[in-house]
Amino acid sequence: MVMKNSRIRMMAYDAIFIALIILFTFVPYLGYYTIAGFISFQSIHIIVLIGAALFGYKRGGLYGFVMGLCSLLKAISYPGTADYFFINPFVSVLPRFLFGLLAGLSFDLLKKYVSQKTFNIAIAPLSGVLTFLHTLITMLCLYLFGILDPFKISAALGLTALIEDGTIMSVLISFISLGSICEIVAAAIITPTIYLIGLKSFKIGKVEDGNFKRIEKAPKVKEKLE
Repeated sequence: MVMKNSRIRMMAYDAIFIALIILFTFVPYLGYYTIAGFISFQSIHIIVLIGAALFGYKRGGLYGFVMGLCSLLKAISYPGTADYFFINPFVSVLPRFLFGLLAGLSFDLLKKYVSQKTFNIAIAPLSGVLTFLHTLITMLCLYLFGILDPFKISAALGLTALIEDGTIMSVLISFISLGSICEIVAAAIITPTIYLIGLKSFKIGKVEDGNFKRIEKAPKVKEKLE
């Protein structure tokens, strides 16, 4: 009975996170922002980070996959200059799945070795590092599978001209610069805040509930001087 309730509870959390990812993807000004007309950044990856911090690599990979799938559907539905490249699943789905999986593994490994208090502090800088990693993975996949185009998907989509005239490179540079900084700062603030709410209010995400067996430090034995 306890196992059944646990599964139902986890399914409810999955439904909430997946619904949030879909909502933030397709509702304007929720998941994607543009400031001053040239600084673009997103917040959807923070939902994946929160899920990975609370539940570990399994949910991190799942939520990252959903994020990538939504990115693919958004690119198909509302294509822009760079969005055409995200019609390629190796550019949209693969990097987001890898990001969620690596984020969950990072949080799980941290839970394995540190105390709850230390984890609560470390989650902020780690979220910032993982956000930067998300940008690097996405740009790497875009370069490998979009620009180098080994599977000729970009050519089939008619994107050769964008690659040859350097348009996509200028988009990449603007994407990586100021927008990435906004994403890192937002993730470092929002992820630990929501995690602590989940920890204290719903009793989820505790270090002892991590997916890897914890390494407990042996207590120090004080020698008595005779």
